[in-house]
Amino acid sequence: MRDSTEHVLDDGVGRYTRTRPVRRAMSSPWSFLLLLGLLGWVVLVPDYLLYSLSAAVPVAILGLGLLVLQGWTREISLCSAGLFGSAAYYFSWLDRSTQEGKGLHTLVAAGLAISGVTALMAGLAMASSKLPAMYMIVLTIGLQITIESTVYTVGYLSGGTSGGNGYGPISDQRPHPFGISVQSDTRFYFFSLLWLAIVLIGLIRLRRSPTGLAFLLVGSNRQSAVALGIPAARFRVLAFTTAGFLAGVAGVLASMLYISPPLFLSLRVQKSLLLLAIPVVAGVDSMASVIVIAAFLIVGPVLLESFHIDENFVWSVVLAIGALFGARGIGGRMQDLERRMRHGARRMRTKRKRMATVVLREADGLAHEKTYVLSDEERAACLARIESWLPPRPTTEFAVRTSDIQLAFGSIHALRGADIEVPSGQMVGLIGPNGAGKTTLFDVISGFTPADSGRIEMFGQDVTGMTGWDRSRLGMSRTFQNTRVITELTCGDNICAGAYQAVKVNPIWFLLGRRSAWDRMREAEEVGYAAARLLDVHKYWDERVGTLEFSARRRIEIARALVAGPRLLLLDEPAAGLDPASSSALFDLVRQLHQDLGLTVLIVEHYVKAVLDTCDLVYVLAEGAVMASGTPAEVAANRRVQDNYLGTRVDYLDEDEYEDEYAYADVDVDVDAAGLPATVQP
Repeated sequence: MRDSTEHVLDDGVGRYTRTRPVRRAMSSPWSFLLLLGLLGWVVLVPDYLLYSLSAAVPVAILGLGLLVLQGWTREISLCSAGLFGSAAYYFSWLDRSTQEGKGLHTLVAAGLAISGVTALMAGLAMASSKLPAMYMIVLTIGLQITIESTVYTVGYLSGGTSGGNGYGPISDQRPHPFGISVQSDTRFYFFSLLWLAIVLIGLIRLRRSPTGLAFLLVGSNRQSAVALGIPAARFRVLAFTTAGFLAGVAGVLASMLYISPPLFLSLRVQKSLLLLAIPVVAGVDSMASVIVIAAFLIVGPVLLESFHIDENFVWSVVLAIGALFGARGIGGRMQDLERRMRHGARRMRTKRKRMATVVLREADGLAHEKTYVLSDEERAACLARIESWLPPRPTTEFAVRTSDIQLAFGSIHALRGADIEVPSGQMVGLIGPNGAGKTTLFDVISGFTPADSGRIEMFGQDVTGMTGWDRSRLGMSRTFQNTRVITELTCGDNICAGAYQAVKVNPIWFLLGRRSAWDRMREAEEVGYAAARLLDVHKYWDERVGTLEFSARRRIEIARALVAGPRLLLLDEPAAGLDPASSSALFDLVRQLHQDLGLTVLIVEHYVKAVLDTCDLVYVLAEGAVMASGTPAEVAANRRVQDNYLGTRVDYLDEDEYEDEYAYADVDVDVDAAGLPATVQP
């Protein structure tokens, strides 16, 4: 498998080669240091610590499952200890050939035990897929208590309070998986490391695939995931299923380590709560930190035993400390340090040279941002790259048509027959006063809010009953009024997170390392970088988005929407929170993308001047119905629109120009938030 590639960048200073994100995940220096440390443990420590670290490996695998669930998708499970114990007990019962055991082949017993707990977790997730996260927490606690009341009470499974079955130890030797003897602690240690490596490779590949990025986007914001064609409910179920599967693997491995089953009193609900310390401290996106923390939580209490420090006390302190680090955890801090080590020196060397090539484009409205200007050849190459990624241009006359849309929230009628037609290939603005129903109509079109009645067509197809992600697969992408980027991830990862439904490759092929699948992912990265260059955020490609200013986050979100492969782009107040100069620049960029790529763009915006300057067609909404529609000039001249929304004088002067024009006139100028005079009376 070739899961890495070299990428040549041009940042305005010079060309340099950088390894792509897929390669970086596999070649982190922290991973190499961790691997060397684990291998060197054998010759550096006594046997009892080697045994303790062997016991930490199953906990690390369990923690990696919790990372997928809690770190990636921001869900919480409080039944991890119960699933871990159930897999361990059932595997031991199915594998042993004496004392009420079933005597099955080791691989068959392991498969049945892992499948059982995985199915249990998947079933619970599917049954509650539409419930809020709080209810899922309650359900997992209920599952944990149910396991304690059933599985733990069966003597031939758990061994009872003595750790046996009442007649002594259940087994006197470890199983022989694949015919390999793992009787010695050293052999079992390397055997467990092998399985940890397999799990790590699988999760690293999953994390760098479109599916892994989709997990993170679902965890960050479900609506933004749906707007990019990602079925959030299915990913929630998949996250719980993955966590259950890895809990089963960890339980089977732990059962092989111990001669007798672990005492179930140490696997009760409080242990499930304390296990949350692993993903909490590790953060959203650091697998190496999960392994280190798991090792510390198991080996640490052994080292501190002479001080009579309780194991649960160590776990609870670690959990409390981890909560103080926030979503990024210790792993996020280590990633920032690694990023500075990788790129800090190069940036310092080129800083002076950069300043000579920077162009301040204040005239274009990028408020005091230092922007690199693309040459005509570079721009054409970026556009060609994106055009080849997008679906064919639509042949239908209209991209969107709504007919008699009615929607009420109780006694409040949000939409009263709002009918709009968005011609294919045009840029359409939707304006109106607050409470007019603009965003509500947006939500109805994009599938987030079902209408009480009416019909919605998209590219000539009736989509009234379709889900939001199904509409996205027809060629629709959407942004939101509040930026919904993943602040813990880099700019590059945020942009590539939009590629899930455009890549169209089965996740299994990424896990198996199929070359064609990774080639498709690299193609998505190239498209993402081309979009980043067009929107002038490519210089932040390796920067964590949480450190960037607001305007850059806006453009990153638009670049992510482009990677989703749209022909219809819905922008909900893209200028919200931006100053007038940055707003004008953003609209200029969107207008240029619309013209160059043939995108159909529908914009909801309060900044009326920008809409009138850039759109081909404008709709004015008031009280849930269309007040007026037409070209910007027609709308601006409409007497009803002037009286009810724009004011009596409308032209294309900005706020400063209005102030200059009327500076010496005996008039009062009331400039509204849209940058236009509300009323001008001599």
